[in-house]
Amino acid sequence: MILNRGNPLVSAVIPAYNAEQFISGAIQSVLAQTHKIDEIIVVDDGSTDRTAEIAAGFPGVRVIQRPNGGPGAARNTGIHAASGEWIGFLDSDDLWVPRKTEIQLGYVTPEAGVIHANRFDPIHFGNLWHRQAHLSPSGAIVRKQALLDVGGFEESRAVMSVEDLNLWLRIALTDWHFVKSEINLFLYQPTEQSLSANDFKMARAELANIDMVGIRVSCAPEEIEQVKQASRIEYAKNLIAAQRWDEAAQLLQECTPGFASRWLSLARLLKENHLARTNIVRWLQSVDKRYGPPVCSGECDLPEVQRMQCMESCRKPYSRPPASPIAAAAVRKSRQLSA
Repeated sequence: MILNRGNPLVSAVIPAYNAEQFISGAIQSVLAQTHKIDEIIVVDDGSTDRTAEIAAGFPGVRVIQRPNGGPGAARNTGIHAASGEWIGFLDSDDLWVPRKTEIQLGYVTPEAGVIHANRFDPIHFGNLWHRQAHLSPSGAIVRKQALLDVGGFEESRAVMSVEDLNLWLRIALTDWHFVKSEINLFLYQPTEQSLSANDFKMARAELANIDMVGIRVSCAPEEIEQVKQASRIEYAKNLIAAQRWDEAAQLLQECTPGFASRWLSLARLLKENHLARTNIVRWLQSVDKRYGPPVCSGECDLPEVQRMQCMESCRKPYSRPPASPIAAAAVRKSRQLSA
């Protein structure tokens, strides 16, 4: 249900790296918004192709060129340059549907910090931390003050590809609310590069992010490791399904010895016997259930309400269920915009 309608200033920030094939479509989808966007900022993150030239050919589009620093740094450049109260992020290979901004502005409340078009609801620290929710930057508009309050996106290359998750977790630690709007308000354009998303690299980034955020909230070391364990297992399943055995084996080798040995034996078998791969992911999911979810002690620095939400979320299996084929592709896609 639409909660409120207003007319705040909205800036569109499009980080781009070697995006000459897609940047025109992204910009055109912003220009086609039924609610006029007040400014469009394309941050060219050290591209070596015609990205900046093409973007600059659109009247009214502001192009900022910077040395390659990764998606977090590119988005932060756009945030600081933006004059809007709300910022809509759009990856250069995504598209907004025409009524996205109009629809999402109808959900503005004084407490709203993020208005998102994903199916997950409610969004809080616990279900983000335990991966019971996923938000794509291209499907959200974010209050600029909320971004400034947490210092913007993490620019460390250690968490590149999951810098959006890192941001949502930090906003979830503030008093700003996540508000769900209508869903499926952006379109993901699959490319050869994005369809072969590097799950292993994303796994490494997510493990680094878990360490970073876990330390921030004083989560116990053994509980941080439990969250990392769930992440390793999920990514290993994806890698096995993609027949990327050696990378899957690296992640599984880091799991508890008994659990890892069962999975590694299976991976070796399947590497030689393609007929046994048919139901591999389904079988591994059943193994997950026997392995059991982590149990939080609640001994951390989270406020009471957030601590209870987190403890409830930790009892659920690690999951990233997609809402649609578009969302499925978006979840699988590496958010690494820069090399």
